[in-house]
Amino acid sequence: MNPLSYLIIGCGHFGRRSVETLVKKYPRSKIVVVDKHKKECKKISRLSVETRVGDGVTYLKQFLSVSGKVDYIIPAVPFHLAFEYILSQLKPLGGKRGKVPDLTGLPNPMRGKTGDLYTSIADFLCPEDCREPARYCTFTREKREKPLYKLLEDLRGPFESKVIRSKQLGLGVGGYLSEDLLKIVMEIKKAGASDRLILISTACRCHSVTSALSF
Repeated sequence: MNPLSYLIIGCGHFGRRSVETLVKKYPRSKIVVVDKHKKECKKISRLSVETRVGDGVTYLKQFLSVSGKVDYIIPAVPFHLAFEYILSQLKPLGGKRGKVPDLTGLPNPMRGKTGDLYTSIADFLCPEDCREPARYCTFTREKREKPLYKLLEDLRGPFESKVIRSKQLGLGVGGYLSEDLLKIVMEIKKAGASDRLILISTACRCHSVTSALSF
């Protein structure tokens, strides 16, 4: 089996932790790290990874548009990376940031500065080395009910709900398949630009961020 490839956007605390975890777990994998600050990239210069200095969304756009192939994208930036990429692809069709409506049935909702909706099954700070087990919480030992990504998939209302599932790649490290991101862009383009609201979520079992795309 060929080693997988990873594109990490952001080289702050979580980005560096992702790099260190993946290098140790998958020493033969190809890892590219992008950050707009050169000094942050230098902090991982001792590791066998490639670094790029630049804006994360711009790099992701250019990389994927020229048939760049990567298995997993790992967002380690303080904004909804997947949504910003999707928005950049759909602006020519009239896509714009919409307002996330009030949603019922989601745990511990909190609004971000740009209107994104953050939800979490946990009402406490999760340990960084959580194994994200399917049946119970490692911190509280309580039984885990329906995972958060499934709650978001099952949302019903005057909108569409599309979810990019983040999978655990290492302890406390999550990322999603690049093909899942591209698939959502293609689905929206294929359906055509109409007067509709589409909720775009990135979610794992316990945490999520949701943004709204409108036409």
